[in-house]
Amino acid sequence: MLDINECTDFNDLHLTCGLDAVKQQIESALQSPSADAVINPATAAANESPAPSINAGAAISETITITSCAITLDQVKERFALIVPSTNVWNINDKQKLKKAEFMALVGAKTGKEWWEAADKRQVNEADVNIKISAAQTEGDGELAMALGRYVYLNPSQSVWDHKNREVVNIADLKYAIPNAFSFWNQSAMRKQIDKANLVFDPTQKCDAKTHINMFQGLPLEPDHNDDGCQAIIDMMYLLCNEDLKVWTWLAKWMAYPLQHVGAKMHTAVLMHSDVQGSGKSLFFDGVMRGIYGEYGATLGQTQMESQYTDWSSNLLYGLFEEIFSRDQKYSHMGTIKQMITGDKQRIEKKFMSGWEEANHMNCIFLSNELLPFPIEQSDRRFLVIWPNWKLDAELQARVGAELKAGGAAAFLGWLLKLDTSDFEVRTKPPMTEAKEWLIDFGRPTWDQFYQCWKGGHIDIPYIPCLTTDLWNVYRHWCKANGIGKVMDNQKFPKLIERRVLRREAHQPYVFGPDDKKDKKGTFYLTIEPSKAGGKSKKLWLGESVKEFRVKMDEYIGVDENEKY
Repeated sequence: MLDINECTDFNDLHLTCGLDAVKQQIESALQSPSADAVINPATAAANESPAPSINAGAAISETITITSCAITLDQVKERFALIVPSTNVWNINDKQKLKKAEFMALVGAKTGKEWWEAADKRQVNEADVNIKISAAQTEGDGELAMALGRYVYLNPSQSVWDHKNREVVNIADLKYAIPNAFSFWNQSAMRKQIDKANLVFDPTQKCDAKTHINMFQGLPLEPDHNDDGCQAIIDMMYLLCNEDLKVWTWLAKWMAYPLQHVGAKMHTAVLMHSDVQGSGKSLFFDGVMRGIYGEYGATLGQTQMESQYTDWSSNLLYGLFEEIFSRDQKYSHMGTIKQMITGDKQRIEKKFMSGWEEANHMNCIFLSNELLPFPIEQSDRRFLVIWPNWKLDAELQARVGAELKAGGAAAFLGWLLKLDTSDFEVRTKPPMTEAKEWLIDFGRPTWDQFYQCWKGGHIDIPYIPCLTTDLWNVYRHWCKANGIGKVMDNQKFPKLIERRVLRREAHQPYVFGPDDKKDKKGTFYLTIEPSKAGGKSKKLWLGESVKEFRVKMDEYIGVDENEKY
């Protein structure tokens, strides 16, 4: 237990010496000559209250002396007033609101009950109290005045908007930032607040400034319309595109469009990967483009992608992602990547704070030195894929470095702003590149690789209607021949292949020739329409296809004569 000389506030004194000691301290303070004069409630509204101390009770604590006197009902009536309509109590001298429980603990249960039941106790309107507190504090204390101007409560939430640092802050953290003024700020009628949904990131700047707070303040870099000041940067970009004019043109317009239409959310992205070290991809997309976007651009990696918190994506127009996945995560996170590229909204989750929804204006670049950064689907429409073939030579690298020191990013911004993008929009599809075709093939699952080989004529099996069981036998042999250990079973394989062929038809009758009188039945993959049977009946056409397929299958698998069908 604390020694009485170690007590620093009423809580310590209460725990050490009991409630009676607290009452003795109050009475001593009330009788002190330094105590504030009592305000007559009849004239209180006409007089301006003096600026109270934020650290309520500090002046009283300085006059603490231990006495044996008890606070009287008359003293309580002089010092306290009931705040109506509520059960709160107004401390007239200290200009402080007290809850009923706090008041009863302060004056004692017996005296407090007598005061509460007294018909002649003072009363004051709650609205008048709030106005007087706010007015007095705004005039009399810099910390509260600063807080009232700086922080905006986001209703309903446990968060505030910090105008100075331009970020969302948890109220629990705010208590430590403004410890002396927090309770007054929180109760002040002058405290600013907006609906939580009205805190927006709107680079288009179409929101109503009277009702909303826009977290976007404009791009930081002023353009310099000096094309000579960024020629090396343009040359570097052309080299990164393997001097392919079609690819270079699309990439230039893709970068220019969201700068010409600030806030435009491109529904496409750029993937640049290569095992060529020093090609200049980081120098261009980080060194040049990040400078254009400033605080609205960020370089991100695997840590951000794996985190349960997504506040890293808030307030971004430009996201540069480098080596974002480990090898065992490339497939599991593709849904997240697709949402980042095409989603109009994103959920922001920040530690110890209420989450919020924010408009997604981030345009994405992905860089990697991996052969397979992540899989690209055959029907993909999102990615421009580039594989730089050459290393950035020392002379061009030196020119780019000199341009950047001389304001090359501003000159490149000016060049992009002048670029003609009249034939371009947010959904303009990127051109197909050899790098993308290779990446699609490289990332295919084994069953799809097999199908592409079959359809493309890369194995000596005709792409004609066939029985599903026959094709599965060919697939099993193909897996063995290519060293593929895990073979898909005959339940899943047909369901996947039917997504590629024209259709699958079950229980189809077929015969091996005009003289074959016994119908057989099987489930077929149809690669062409039966209408192209050349005048033959469907069952004869299917039977001849089965025979032709099995001849080549037996040759491919190496079936003995005695084992043939």
